[in-house]
Amino acid sequence: MDRRFALAFTDPQEVDFLGYRLPPFCLRHRVRLHAINSPFVEAAEYTTGHMLAAIKTCAGLPIDDVTGKDKALLYVWAKDDVKLAHDCMAFRTYMLESHWPKFWDSGKLEQRVSGMPWVINLVANLITNGVPEDRAWTMPECQAVWLSTTFSGLKGVEVNLLTTEDEEAMSGFTGSQG
Repeated sequence: MDRRFALAFTDPQEVDFLGYRLPPFCLRHRVRLHAINSPFVEAAEYTTGHMLAAIKTCAGLPIDDVTGKDKALLYVWAKDDVKLAHDCMAFRTYMLESHWPKFWDSGKLEQRVSGMPWVINLVANLITNGVPEDRAWTMPECQAVWLSTTFSGLKGVEVNLLTTEDEEAMSGFTGSQG
């Protein structure tokens, strides 16, 4: 069984992240991070403010209400670039994108229907296939991607996944023939 699939359906859970309770990362979080131009979903450099905004967004807290705890985190990150980088990587890990299916055609998720963002296409695919709207938006994102991919495949869309088994088999080849 593909390890990414197994992890997508066993790993996601609520986490304590630097004193904030974060539910599993979901499509609603992704859209909210896009709305604030977060570097976690947009190509941009991370700042202390971006880090705090991402955490508070996923915790469901207002980003403009800066608490004493927030000020302490901002201070630590401003003084310690290594700590900021570490926490940014930990947040990326929290997003569980590594649990998504991998496609042989690497641009599969970026395909759009009539110019619509892939997130809404994914949600619509889930809803069309019987997933309640609130669940489609709030289920762990890695699970939503797997389910939507499966639904697409069942409808006849060509889906060519690169499984973890495929990757292991390919890593066994050194490329040298002699």
